[in-house]
Amino acid sequence: MWTCGMLKANARQALQGRYWRSFWVTLVLSLLGGGASGINLNYNLNNLSSSPEQTAEQFYDMPALAAPLVLALLSAAFIVLVLGALWNVFLSSPLRVGGCRYFMESRQAPSPFGTLFSVFRTPYLNVVKVQFLTGLKISVGYLLLLIPGIYWTYCYAMVPYLLAENPYLTTTRAMELSKQMMYGEKVRLFVLELSFIGWYLLCMLTLGIGLFFLTPYTQATFAEFYAAMRAKALAQGLATTDELGGFVTHDTNP
Repeated sequence: MWTCGMLKANARQALQGRYWRSFWVTLVLSLLGGGASGINLNYNLNNLSSSPEQTAEQFYDMPALAAPLVLALLSAAFIVLVLGALWNVFLSSPLRVGGCRYFMESRQAPSPFGTLFSVFRTPYLNVVKVQFLTGLKISVGYLLLLIPGIYWTYCYAMVPYLLAENPYLTTTRAMELSKQMMYGEKVRLFVLELSFIGWYLLCMLTLGIGLFFLTPYTQATFAEFYAAMRAKALAQGLATTDELGGFVTHDTNP
């Protein structure tokens, strides 16, 4: 039975001599948007406060030069939205899987920086598909009165790690196995996340800069959590070593 203290102690041990490499990995993930998985769908409900008739009247009442400008701004905003979605689906989300692979390999031996980008090799498109469909389901859940989204977020929290270990998993299998692994663990994972709140408050004093230095520790801890869930799945017969074959070890210097 794992405890928060046990996972954190293992994470600190895994980071010994490897912290700065892990720091650069998490920094690149943050800069490229791979620090979080899933698809973020944000809607401004205030824009729906006026009726379509009122909006049309306001548009036609604009000066002649203002209407083309508004159309240009709306077109630019739409293009940015589309490009942002494509960036998230094809780069940020797969990088999240690469980050999971890096920290899982780093638990056993120093992992090279390039492990972060190993996800872009075959079967890259399968990783994209599984991550996209999982994130889409979670996002739809958040639109359904919030609660289903929160529930599914924790149910499928292990999907990126499962793909990091076996990128050939189907969407159905990855989501099913994650849900089975997280049975009885969702509240405990929330408590583990909450245990970092003191560190997050301290990072606020640095205007958020401290988060860049904290992230290697949190990611190493969540890698330890997956290791515990993986052991649970194998012990309970939820998966086999053929399906979860472990992570590569590298004979390199820290």
